[in-house]
This record gives sequence, structure tokens and C-alpha cells, in this order.
Amino acid sequence: MSYPKDCWYVAATRDELDGAGDGFTARRLLDTLVLLFRLADGSVAALEDRCAHRPYPLSAGHREGDLVVCGYHGCTYDATGRCVRVPSQDNPPSGARVRTYPVVEHGPFVWIWIGTPGGERLRPPPATPWLHDGAWSSVGERRDVAADLLLLHEHYLDLTNVFAMHPEMVPPGIEALPPLEEVEVSELSVSYKRELPKAPLAPWEAQVSGLDSDESFGRTETGAFVTPGLHKQTYTISGSGGPELELVRTHAFTPRSSGATHVFLQISWRGAAVPPDAGEQLAAVFHEMASRDSAVLETMQRYLDEDTTPRRYFNVKADRAAVRARRILTSMVEDERGR
Repeated sequence: MSYPKDCWYVAATRDELDGAGDGFTARRLLDTLVLLFRLADGSVAALEDRCAHRPYPLSAGHREGDLVVCGYHGCTYDATGRCVRVPSQDNPPSGARVRTYPVVEHGPFVWIWIGTPGGERLRPPPATPWLHDGAWSSVGERRDVAADLLLLHEHYLDLTNVFAMHPEMVPPGIEALPPLEEVEVSELSVSYKRELPKAPLAPWEAQVSGLDSDESFGRTETGAFVTPGLHKQTYTISGSGGPELELVRTHAFTPRSSGATHVFLQISWRGAAVPPDAGEQLAAVFHEMASRDSAVLETMQRYLDEDTTPRRYFNVKADRAAVRARRILTSMVEDERGR
């Protein structure tokens, strides 16, 4: 196992569950088959997607209100996972049930706890106020990436690859990112900050910001390994009067299994001169960026899977935050194995 289980991860988005209507959202999360659906009272239920009678997916069945009916023999479960009906006999066996999982819905995300039962009470899911604050606007997408959780965190904690992978994102005249001088580390999180010199707007910046292309602006970039399930990056374009455009790129990373990750991406923004079509522009720009990132990450994962010869890769200064995050993730996994 290359990921910790005692952590809140995003299972789905609010839109996915609402779009399912009276159906289900079935997903493999942390090597566990999970069935999600919205109840009549608006809350979300999460059950193991496997009948307790025989190993058949409950998601292949149907709903009767808030009840889940297995499509094999008709065994029926309530939202607590308890089997309440077996059509072939008067009463279900005592104790017949499927496991359920705690879920919390915040903003666009539905978080799930699949780790040690009861452990979810020790800490809540990470706060993401910009995703449900009316001052911000957001667009999002979900994709599956055939790469390990750790590779994704390391990738987004080192954006010096932008010059090779995404040159159109770089402001004119900037040929290198300043070194990471400010890296803050706590027991379970890592963050960094860098200031870029003033430069004219890149074409994409001009399109989404509504700012004057003839002027030069400063930029502040931050990145944070918030938890194993969440990475946050901010990008602020500032003029003489302060911030002109603020962007937050939120990545919720949820292991499907070792070597495969669900990625829930949200791009959030606010700014005084932002044009009405900024959301469409940002969605297109960061979709293309994420597609290139995914291709590189999946290539690295294939190399790791196909060539298992032990190797020692070297690190550079730009890897400071990524190396710290790797240590935290590795330590969390080892602690869980030790228990």
C-alpha cells in the first residue's frame, strides 16, 4: 500500500450525486468498492458495494426510496447498512449488514473516511472556504490518472516543470522561477511561497483577468500539501494597488489503488475586472494543463511498474517541498502498518 487510509478523501462531487437522481454513484476508493447515493433528507449514504449474502455489487441493483435492493437475490439494505429484507424468508439473518462509511459534504466535495472506524472523529476534513464562499467563482472536473498518489503530490509541489511542459503559461520575460526560500513544514503538512518579478501578462492571463496587457504585474505563487487527500495552489497577480486577480487551484487526490488516483480539480477565482467568460477560459486552460500533467505522470508510473530495479534519483533545490511531503506520506503509511 502506497497511501495512508486514516485520512479524509473526496469520494465524489455534489454534482455527481445530484446527477445520479434515484441511481447510484459507484467508485473504487482506497481499494474498496463504495456505493454512494443521496437520501430523501438530503444527506449522503456510503455503503460497501458488495452484498453481504453473495459477492454481487449492490450498484447493479436498484433503489426503493432510501433502501438498496440487490439485483441478485433481492436482499435489501437501509442507509445504515443493515439488511432489512430477504425475499426468500420472513426475517433477515441476525447481524446481516454491509459496512458503511462516514461522509461529510462541504462545497462541491463529498468527503469519505475509509480508515480506522471512529478515527474520523479525531479530525475533520480540511477546510476549503474558497469553494463555498460567494466572493469566489469555481469550475471543476474529475479525471482518473494511472499514477500513484505520491507522484501527483510531488509533481504539483514543484512547478519548475512549467517551462518545459507549459511554456504558454509563463509571463513574458520570466526565464526561471525564483528558488524556494520559504518552505513551512508541520507534522502533517508542507507549504511554500515564491514571489515572481514584475512582467507583462501572458496571453491566458490577459484573457481571464481583464487587465491591461501593456502593464507589468507582480505574481505570488504558493503551494501546499494540506493532507494526503488535498493539494492547494494559489496564484495572485498584483498591481500597484494590490491583488488584481486571485486564482486557487484545488486538487483533491483520492487513491483508487496503488498506482491509480482519482483527481477532483477545482479552479476558483476572484478579481474586479474579470470578464463574464472567465470560467470557460480558465476551464479550457487548466483542462489542457491537467491533460499534459496526466500524460507525464502516467508515463513515469509505467516506468516504475515495468522496471523495478532499485534506483536512487537525485534531488534539486526545487524539490524541497516535494521531499518533505514524501517523508510525511511515507511516515503515515509506516505508522499504519505498524499498528
